[in-house]
Amino acid sequence: MKDFERVLYEALLVAFGKILSKYNTFAQGSILRDVGKEMLEYLNNHGFQFEEHGNLDDLPALIELFVKNGFAEKLDIEPADKGYNYVWHNLYGIEAYKELHEVADNPFLACPINLCLFYLTDKHNKTMRLHRKSFDMESKTAESQYEIVDKENSREEQFDALVIENARLYELAQERAEKLEKAQKEIKTLKGILPICVSCKKIRDDTGYWQQLEVYVHEHSDADFSHGYCPECFERAMQKMLDEDPL
Repeated sequence: MKDFERVLYEALLVAFGKILSKYNTFAQGSILRDVGKEMLEYLNNHGFQFEEHGNLDDLPALIELFVKNGFAEKLDIEPADKGYNYVWHNLYGIEAYKELHEVADNPFLACPINLCLFYLTDKHNKTMRLHRKSFDMESKTAESQYEIVDKENSREEQFDALVIENARLYELAQERAEKLEKAQKEIKTLKGILPICVSCKKIRDDTGYWQQLEVYVHEHSDADFSHGYCPECFERAMQKMLDEDPL
């Protein structure tokens, strides 16, 4: 009986790869970069820490992280005429990459490690160029020859204007989302039920200590206080003054 989780993973690879292959280089680059960024953040948030050092040495470190966690049984890296040749032994999802090989110039477009590597190289204004790929399903090995090259500043008129516009709109939406996320992180909010004295209005904190309302709110939010009278209290205060010092 086939492993449903494995087949489901392969189905996702094939679906994503086929869709990506329909886009031109400009749109592909935007999607690969952003998906790779999200994938790295997800891995870091779920126990697979990857510490970036801000240089191209991050690439082999990321590959090592994937391999040691079972993405492939073994990886052989060999120097090639251009870049390096990667020989993946028992690559997880190899059946999907073999199927994509029939329909896409780059069957590894949807590959998780390829997405993350593309994001990292893009940060250094470089990209990954695939020169050769092959599959040996009998031995369960996949080979890919990649070269890290400088990004080419291709002229926009070489691309579909509609695709460029859509990609730019996506980038603007991403920028707004990042600004909103940053703003939300800076906002402190009080939530839950606050124990408050019915008489003096002090609030009991988590340690059992009673604090003045102003002190508690100031320490647990970005709010501050200015003091004044509401109309009812102002009237009572004036009346008290008149009662204590009648004319």
